[in-house]
Amino acid sequence: MPTYNHSATIAQAIDSFLAQKCCFDIQLLISDDASTDATLSIARKYESENHDKIVVITKPENEGLIANYRTLVSRAEGEYLAVLESDDYWSDPLKLQKQIDFLDANADYGLSFTRVMFLQEGVLREDYDYSELLESLQGELYSYMLLRSIIYSPTVVFRRNLFEKYCNIDEYVAGKFITFDYPVWLSIAAHSKCNFLNDITAVYRISSSSISNTSNLRKRLEFEKGVSAIRSYITGLYGTGNIGSIRIWMRDVVLQLRIIWRYIIRH
Repeated sequence: MPTYNHSATIAQAIDSFLAQKCCFDIQLLISDDASTDATLSIARKYESENHDKIVVITKPENEGLIANYRTLVSRAEGEYLAVLESDDYWSDPLKLQKQIDFLDANADYGLSFTRVMFLQEGVLREDYDYSELLESLQGELYSYMLLRSIIYSPTVVFRRNLFEKYCNIDEYVAGKFITFDYPVWLSIAAHSKCNFLNDITAVYRISSSSISNTSNLRKRLEFEKGVSAIRSYITGLYGTGNIGSIRIWMRDVVLQLRIIWRYIIRH
């Protein structure tokens, strides 16, 4: 759990971890990136009350999201990793048990993800059911994900050994990647099967101030440029699957034009 200035939401996130019912040991690593609000004190309180399950890491100065993830994964000891950013929360107390049961029984799968609920301005709405889409892809999730990510971070459990083998987080930091999850999901999908569990297990909070949802045109285009940079990095390593580089380029152009058109309409 990377966190920075999330005093309003981190307690709910931690509570949803503590609500997990598992027949195996779990540990929550929280890395506070020099928050200036009460985030750290809230995390410390939970740590003192749950010292067997929660470890809080502090930074003397703000390093940024990807560097914070690097700290977390370097400290992780489990066979499996899960992401729970401090403004999201898990809604199913059996989430981890269900996904790890599946991964334990299916060695050729490297990642499990589920459906999600979106929370925006106090309103919950469901994500799409991707069952038919994933069946039609016939295992080519990697190619599809190069065009559109359908995996939301709080729904995922993945194998640490695959992360260590295929994901170079030092390069993510050096490349100033804007997100941790997209290059990781793509890297794992390029080398293993991914399981879709058709259950809603998590809530993903959409903030109007987030860079991926901002109304600021320049910042929104910068975000898409950052996503494109990640995609270029990944395809340079693992190829373009069955879609080709021209289709990826066209997707980027169309998306940027759509963003600009929506901005013009609104203003």
